[in-house]
Amino acid sequence: MSDQPAFSLLVTLTFSAPEYIETFLEDVRPLCEYVKEHEPTTIAYEVLKSDSDPLVATLLERYVDKEQAYLNIHKTSAAFLEFRPKLKAMQETRLVSVEGQSYLDSGLGFGDRA
Repeated sequence: MSDQPAFSLLVTLTFSAPEYIETFLEDVRPLCEYVKEHEPTTIAYEVLKSDSDPLVATLLERYVDKEQAYLNIHKTSAAFLEFRPKLKAMQETRLVSVEGQSYLDSGLGFGDRA
């Protein structure tokens, strides 16, 4: 385990039409399954669909640390490297806009009850 605080990303995706969010969900599903099965240092990895806007989703990512769990394990996995060009192509053709913010744990509160 690392001395670094847990690292989180909240990535908001805004799609130009409903069919593109469905394409994204199909494309990201294998990555989500891979992360769950093969990345024990990923604390959470979930796609959240907005309950007020059908064109918006948020990807919640939480790792035990930034350096090892996120940069060295997650971002170099075959599943991530296969998925990322698909999302990039959607961005380049303006089917989706992506905004994200990263965070380090403050030590206040809790991220799960486990």
